[in-house]
Amino acid sequence: MKRAWLYFRLSRDEDQEMNSLQNQKQIIVDYAEKNGYEIVGESFDDNVTGMTFERDGIIKIEEAVDSGLIDTVLVKDMSRLGRHRTQTALFLDYLTENKVNMISVTEGIDSSNENDDLIIGFKQIVNDLYCKDISRKVSAGVRQKQKDKGLIETLPMGYYKDKNTNKICIDSEAAEIIREVYALYIEGYGMTTIAKTLNERGVKSPEYYMRRRLADWKPDISKKYLWVQTAVKRILTNELYIGVMVNHKTVSNKIRKTKTFIPSEEQFRHPNFCEPIIEESVWNTVQFLMTQRADTRPRASGGRKIHRYCGLIKCAECGASLIAQTRRWNGSEYVEYSCNSNHRYGKSYCTPHRVRESQLDELIVDEVRRLQENILAEAEKYDSIVREWNKNKPKYERQIAQHESKINGLNREIEGLIIDRMNDRAHSDLYNKMIADREKQIADLRQKIDECREFDRVSKERRKSLTKTSEVIEEILEEGNISDAHLRMLVRQVTIHQNGDKSLDINFEMNGNWNGSVAVYVKPE
Repeated sequence: MKRAWLYFRLSRDEDQEMNSLQNQKQIIVDYAEKNGYEIVGESFDDNVTGMTFERDGIIKIEEAVDSGLIDTVLVKDMSRLGRHRTQTALFLDYLTENKVNMISVTEGIDSSNENDDLIIGFKQIVNDLYCKDISRKVSAGVRQKQKDKGLIETLPMGYYKDKNTNKICIDSEAAEIIREVYALYIEGYGMTTIAKTLNERGVKSPEYYMRRRLADWKPDISKKYLWVQTAVKRILTNELYIGVMVNHKTVSNKIRKTKTFIPSEEQFRHPNFCEPIIEESVWNTVQFLMTQRADTRPRASGGRKIHRYCGLIKCAECGASLIAQTRRWNGSEYVEYSCNSNHRYGKSYCTPHRVRESQLDELIVDEVRRLQENILAEAEKYDSIVREWNKNKPKYERQIAQHESKINGLNREIEGLIIDRMNDRAHSDLYNKMIADREKQIADLRQKIDECREFDRVSKERRKSLTKTSEVIEEILEEGNISDAHLRMLVRQVTIHQNGDKSLDINFEMNGNWNGSVAVYVKPE
């Protein structure tokens, strides 16, 4: 009696009634009993695609084959075994090498029968094309839903879907944790430190809040639901927290196991998709800080927050960063920055460049006020430019008319040159050069016309932008102390040069199109 192994598979994209696991099993068992097979084992895969052979049911077949327990593998039809034509062919070759045949019960196909080879190859092609066609149709449907109204399968921590209204609502308990994560990051704490802080306080992780929404969820007191750095990063980069749904960010190919990242301009964005948890200004601040920290790579130790100037302050002599150290003197505590080269290799390599954080704070306030004065002065210049433009508007309009007249004349010349070139092909290169010269003149004139027409609008927009920037700086200064986040948004880099008399020249390079300036002070004894 031949020893047979039964295998059946169900995929979620197929007819659940016709291909149910119980239905498949009954058909195979009836065939085995009728044809005198001894059933020595069975395996199945539920809700698994046939385009991959990394399945538990297939692994059990391989174990039985390697142990020499079976002679035949029985399946309802070849599509149950697999739909990927190449992988299916390789698996059948594996069975043949181990003297095991495959029988498709409903199709009457036996892999050991050479006359069935052609049918097997044809069936593999049909099954492969069917699966890929279904995949394309499903992907197209999903893509259209993403483009039309936005589509989300799993809501992140802080949101849940009301079962009655199907509306996305805010989980108030989880939302407070989300707001705290953003606040901690703005205060200067790194992602790893935030995760450790939340774990020390026993705050449940996003996994806990996601599992809690499941219908069959039961509290698991043995599971700690710990935070990790990647969970914090996902929260800080998820635009849904400001109410914006972004779809089509990546395209995955489950068959080839590849993931392609889609450019931002090709993604589907849906503002006001749900109620925001985080204010947009807070979101923008966090995104800026993430980019800035990635560039400057500030570090903090012992679960502390990043020092204010860490990563921003450089030594003018050796180019090394200045490191922050907490000092204590006469019962008081202060933060001091010194050159890392001096700290590591000694004074023979570089001088200390020591400066206190409080001294930098005093200087930066003066520097920001000076920046505000420069911005206001620049805005006033644009005021006078706009007034001058309005005064000379008729003059500019005459210039535009003159330029347009020249363009018309040049176009007529080009038309004449084209006709001459057709009649004198021997000198076509000369005519081409003459035509190119006139086309360049036309392009220059059109640029001048655009500049004349856009000058008024650009000047007004520039003045408006400068005025708004000045107002933002004024709000920052009114707070009394410049916060860590505002400091990093205003300052690109601080460079310190130590003079021979041990005084320091401190150069502040601001973000934006502003020249740095130098503040000089003498280090107190």
